[in-house]
Amino acid sequence: MVNRLPVRNEYGYQWMITGPNKFQVCGRTTDALPAGAYTVFLDNCGHPNYVGRDVQADELIHFPDSLPAQVQNEIKTFWATGERFARYGYLHRRGYLLYGKQGCGKSSLVNQIIADVIADGHLAFYCQYPGHFIECMRKFRDVEPQRPMVCVFEDIDAIIANYGDSDLLQWLDGNHQVDKAVNLATTNYPEKLDRRIVSRPRRFDRILRIDAPDARLREAYLGRKVPELTAAELARWVALSDGLPFAALAELVISVCCMGNELEETAKLLRSIDAHNPSSAEFANTPPDGDASAESREYEDQEDQPV
Repeated sequence: MVNRLPVRNEYGYQWMITGPNKFQVCGRTTDALPAGAYTVFLDNCGHPNYVGRDVQADELIHFPDSLPAQVQNEIKTFWATGERFARYGYLHRRGYLLYGKQGCGKSSLVNQIIADVIADGHLAFYCQYPGHFIECMRKFRDVEPQRPMVCVFEDIDAIIANYGDSDLLQWLDGNHQVDKAVNLATTNYPEKLDRRIVSRPRRFDRILRIDAPDARLREAYLGRKVPELTAAELARWVALSDGLPFAALAELVISVCCMGNELEETAKLLRSIDAHNPSSAEFANTPPDGDASAESREYEDQEDQPV
């Protein structure tokens, strides 16, 4: 409970009532978090912190029957079904696991979903450390028990590798009784996830593979990004970009239109980058000093000559 008397100092400090005849100084207060995306963590004193973050929602082009469009529409429908979930005795929550090659649009889809959520006045929270995340969500629900939220677990395989899966599984199972929540997770390596994660409905209700854009999506994307292309030129761009992920399509436009490089050579380079898997094993049989080794040996031989 917060004292609502007018603030009379330049810093906005107020008196927070912590108990009968007990007070602490606090900063400016608000009844609700502003709609937006937040990174959450506990400070050194164990107090939850919610730090706003920018969400760059790339311009996504989806057809009504595309998988990303279906996901967005399903989540929008989900928010209106709370009474039905309650009627059948279920927590109003949903989970989506998105997997696929890097650059295929998983993060872009997540950002677009978050942009939709924010536009509707709701919230998104990003998990870094599951233990801190759960405590922050518990405190958030103490203040705003009914507000819809999206919980984001980017590279969930890395989160589990760093912190284990115990806290995360409890959260996904709904053991903390957090309602009105959509869990969104992404991974480039689904094979690293235990079957307890990928084969248990209500942890993740939809496990969706996000692939590189097909010809129809590439044509729509490139036609919008490079509107000066003729029909024949656009068809050539679409053909040369076959199999490239969204991130590579963006680089194709930048490299050709902004940097002045050749279309065919750029497409070839991007395809080689997509197929390349760099490894330190490439240097296993390389002399330590490369071409300089002969010169070094000659210098050493001179040093060994008697004076």
